[in-house]
Amino acid sequence: MDECKPRLIRAGLPQTGDSRKSAVFLVLLMFISIAQPVSADTSISRDDFDVLDALMETLSMRTENGEAEIAVSSAESALSAVDAAARPVGENDPLTVANKFLDNVSMRDSSPYEPDHPRPYEFLMDSSTQPEGFPDNLFETLFSTAALGDGNLLAIGINTYAVYVNFTSRNNGPSYEAWERGTFTGELFVGTELVLFANYIDIDGDGSDDLSVALTIEGIIDQGDGWGVETNGGLIPVIEKLWINPTFQWEVKALDLTDPIWDSLENLQVSLMKGLAFDITLDDSESYGIVIDTRFTQAPYEFTLGIGIERIEFDVTAQNLLGLLLSTFVNTLNSSDLALTSISAPYSVQISNKNEPGTTDQTDCEDPGYYDPVADNLADSDDHKCGFGIGVGFIRFAGDGGGSSAPVLEMSYLDAGFHPEIGETTIPSEVDITIRNDNLGENTFDTVEIFSDTGADVYLHYFEDRSNVSEGESSYGNTTDARVWIHGLPAGSMPTEEIGSIFTMLGEAPGSSNLPGEIPSRLSWIIGIKNFTGDNTGNIDDPTLPVNPVDAPNTLIVIAGTEKIDRLEYKSTFKRGGYTNDASSLQIEIEQVPEVIVIEGSFLVSPTGIDRVNFDNPNLNSIAQILDNALLSIIEVVLDIGEIVNTLPDSIISTAGSSGGVLELHCFSQVKSNIGGTPRQSQEIERITFAFSSNDHPWIPDTDHILISQDNSIDLIDGKEGAVEPLVPVALSIRVAGISDVTHSYDPDANIRQIVVKGDNGGPLLMGHIKHDGADLSSAITQSALFSNRPSYLKIIQTSEDLTYEASSTIQSITYGGKSPSQQNTIKLNGLPTNFGLVLGDTLGYSANQALDSIQIQLSNATNPVTMDGDHFRFWVDQDNSEACMSLQISDVLSLKRFSPQIPNATGPEGNSQIEMIRTQSSPFRILLEDISNYDDDFIGMNGRVALDPLPSNITLAFPSGVDSSGLELPSFDEGEGVEALSFFLGDLVDFGSTVNDVIYDFTKDLVGSEGDEEDFAIGLNLLTGESFNLSVDVKKGNNFDDNPDWAHGISMNVFEASKLEFNLSRMPTYTQSTKAIVDAALTDYKVDTNEREAIDNALQEANITQFGDLLDALEDGVIYDFEMKTLNVTQLENLGITWKFKRSWHNRIWLPQLPAGQITIDYDFRMVGEIPTYEVDMYMSQWKPLREQLTIEVNGIEGRDMDLV
Repeated sequence: MDECKPRLIRAGLPQTGDSRKSAVFLVLLMFISIAQPVSADTSISRDDFDVLDALMETLSMRTENGEAEIAVSSAESALSAVDAAARPVGENDPLTVANKFLDNVSMRDSSPYEPDHPRPYEFLMDSSTQPEGFPDNLFETLFSTAALGDGNLLAIGINTYAVYVNFTSRNNGPSYEAWERGTFTGELFVGTELVLFANYIDIDGDGSDDLSVALTIEGIIDQGDGWGVETNGGLIPVIEKLWINPTFQWEVKALDLTDPIWDSLENLQVSLMKGLAFDITLDDSESYGIVIDTRFTQAPYEFTLGIGIERIEFDVTAQNLLGLLLSTFVNTLNSSDLALTSISAPYSVQISNKNEPGTTDQTDCEDPGYYDPVADNLADSDDHKCGFGIGVGFIRFAGDGGGSSAPVLEMSYLDAGFHPEIGETTIPSEVDITIRNDNLGENTFDTVEIFSDTGADVYLHYFEDRSNVSEGESSYGNTTDARVWIHGLPAGSMPTEEIGSIFTMLGEAPGSSNLPGEIPSRLSWIIGIKNFTGDNTGNIDDPTLPVNPVDAPNTLIVIAGTEKIDRLEYKSTFKRGGYTNDASSLQIEIEQVPEVIVIEGSFLVSPTGIDRVNFDNPNLNSIAQILDNALLSIIEVVLDIGEIVNTLPDSIISTAGSSGGVLELHCFSQVKSNIGGTPRQSQEIERITFAFSSNDHPWIPDTDHILISQDNSIDLIDGKEGAVEPLVPVALSIRVAGISDVTHSYDPDANIRQIVVKGDNGGPLLMGHIKHDGADLSSAITQSALFSNRPSYLKIIQTSEDLTYEASSTIQSITYGGKSPSQQNTIKLNGLPTNFGLVLGDTLGYSANQALDSIQIQLSNATNPVTMDGDHFRFWVDQDNSEACMSLQISDVLSLKRFSPQIPNATGPEGNSQIEMIRTQSSPFRILLEDISNYDDDFIGMNGRVALDPLPSNITLAFPSGVDSSGLELPSFDEGEGVEALSFFLGDLVDFGSTVNDVIYDFTKDLVGSEGDEEDFAIGLNLLTGESFNLSVDVKKGNNFDDNPDWAHGISMNVFEASKLEFNLSRMPTYTQSTKAIVDAALTDYKVDTNEREAIDNALQEANITQFGDLLDALEDGVIYDFEMKTLNVTQLENLGITWKFKRSWHNRIWLPQLPAGQITIDYDFRMVGEIPTYEVDMYMSQWKPLREQLTIEVNGIEGRDMDLV
């Protein structure tokens, strides 16, 4: 059959005349030719040209040559392998494995922190615990004499502060708590000694002082270094400006370290509180409570906390320096004489934790019987057995509260604890913290710079509550509570050239005119935040730096240290308007933080819009102004940095949104390209954990994952001013190991998104999405994909129409699982190539440069899902219980595409979609169809087995479809921001599995089984293979006949057809149950014989139903054919309530071994041409030599005819 193309065209309607008349005519014609008197050759009566003999011989050979037995044996052997491959889904199948991915999910507690303020702030907020003499107004602040009775002649309001002391002993020993009053000038005499500036405290009440505390201003004595003036430059100089360079120093000192009280010390807290009020005319004016807090586990030997300010400037109107000093001394100076105009960064916090000479008692907690450097290392900072702590902050009150707790307008503090690293017992003796910004310049950067002489674990607690005051354009501010652990704070100093490179990269090179202060001479660790959009100064062009400041991004964040940090933990809660219900929670943990982390991008850090400092407050004298504004300026910088950090997650995530942008993260060993012959190298973060949400949300703390969750219960939340959208509509949880570089960019105009991830060859990574209602995960819709391994390099480029994937190595498998209460989906990709692409739009598909090992798809809502071994397609359905299961596996896939129909929903080939699959090699493929449903309609339900050995490598299948995939796009985020849009895209994807099963079920349950609406129908199959293959098919539709077709080399098919009557009882009021029983019994086989005809006649006559005789005539053979329709009054019968449907069951068996290599095309096209149903079957194949000598096509029962072609 070389290049042959059999074509069968059959008209469905028979001849309108009686074909038997033509047959009779032809027979008569033959007999006329031998009639007398005409002379004729009578041999026709005995000579049939041997046709009948040949036919009989052929039929005899067909039945005796054993072809049927060979076909039965070969086909059943092939199909038995289909049965053998069928099995239930097991523990190692993708459907089971994928549905366990999220078994370890728990709910992260995202509740806002309960306030945990240091005790001095609790005292200040509760008037019943405030010390006597705490000022309620300016008069008491400046001139209160309540303390004079204590014998200190200088204890007037402006010169006083309160000291809180709390001493606890080990092993529940004696504890002491007391208030003391101190003065800036100290006590005049202790005993017979003059002790200016020191205040003495007896802790245990034994009559002997144990501590001395002092608050002093250092460094303003030496002119030119500590202070200076600027004049008008005239012949008689007039002072115009005065500046000072002060350091406020808080000193705590144990007077006698040999005192037994220190042997039992567990914790010592010494806190200074100073009140400052504003309006002298009001008794309940606003006031500040300022706090400096210190804590110790070791007896303090000359512990000092210094707060240094680069420069404080005043405008001076006094005529000479002598008058200025005199006015200051007698307290007659006011803002017309001296006005505070600026406080300049940098601000420094200097901690000196000196040991007593010859000892290490203050910096070494070694005490085996008390402190375990491993077991006690993870204790809370306040409960830690080894360390010291400092804190600074303020509370702003609205009046005095009328004798009760004064209303708090705002409060803020920063608290820090220093403890030994795990396994160590030492703590720093020297720590310098420099806080730097250029708010008085371009206002473009902030830094926190730390030097420590010893590595330490550091705890930071930052709190700010501005919910009772306006902020920017909002009528209220917010509340932030952030708590940070730095385990392994770097120590020592970076090389000078490394320090210079860091500041150069930040656009503040050494000697820069915009840099406040000087480049630090020693630096252990730094956080720098730079907004280059406001940088108008010329920067140094240095392309060797990770970021060249001449070609800089909008924002640059640099974290750099002398060594890696063991672990960084950051947790914060943010309450909009201070309202607990309207909050967000952020948690970040990083293990083995590299020496240098660079974060850059198009995002912008958020300015706070807050001004806490009133430089020229006429209601405070000069001393109060210096103290008040100096401390508030330092606090403001710290809080601004906190505000920036708090808004970073939103700013960074927004780069994925509709506005687009760029975000890059890079990790290095150093900033400078080469230091002393050591080049800069890429470094990796050992592991980073990130969680961000507005309420409790799912996360997997012990597994590397990226998990998005959407809580339906918080679409709107109850905010301070009514219903609002949550701060974080979609929660995000991430835990990833071995990352060195991440780049994300999105161009909204070109709609191109690019993601690049670099690191080590990581282990499994789980990506998931959960759509849930509150804390209830039992009914959640879940999706997850497990990457068996992560390549060291991964690049993804995405548009709305395609996605390109590029990696440094293969991924062993990706297993996707989706689960809802009613559906489970799984797709497993085994052996992903290093490069592949996904195409969306009019063409939907996958293609790669090398084969994908295999694709496994399992979709099920069944109680006991099923699958098969090897490459296969299995579809199982139980309509009685509304359960279905589809399983597919195919290997060596190079390309898989779906082409949309030319005209969606059109009938015929124009409405067909095409699926094209290209594989690198062929392999056996088995198909198993199982429908165990108990239908009322015996004509539906398909069951069968198909074996292709092997399945051709190139396959194209055309089938009817109303879906145009051009409307399918990857999420473009145009209608949402970042992960929120991705979440909405994924949210309903899990239902896709049930849709696929529905489509397969509808397609198979009644394939070529009804012709009720006579719709056009077309289907096509195109195969291309490089080798011959065997095809064995045994498929049956319906469950109402047992006449199985015989196996043969070829195609055999038995068809059962019937017209099924339907009665509309609403139009047949006299059609009783007894009448219906008679009719139903007669129509069990759909035919009406003579006896049944009489019974039906009598029953319908009694029911007064007439004019049905022609219908019963047509049902004599059980089928109402088209030519019989012309004898029926269809409209009248329908009005009587009688209609019918044409139904067809069939059983098909095919055994075609050694189908040829090359191309095979089969197209089936059914169309209604006018009123004539026309079937067209086109088949093409080349170079086929059938394996057997005999090829059979036998079709029995279609349209009442049998066809037998041998």
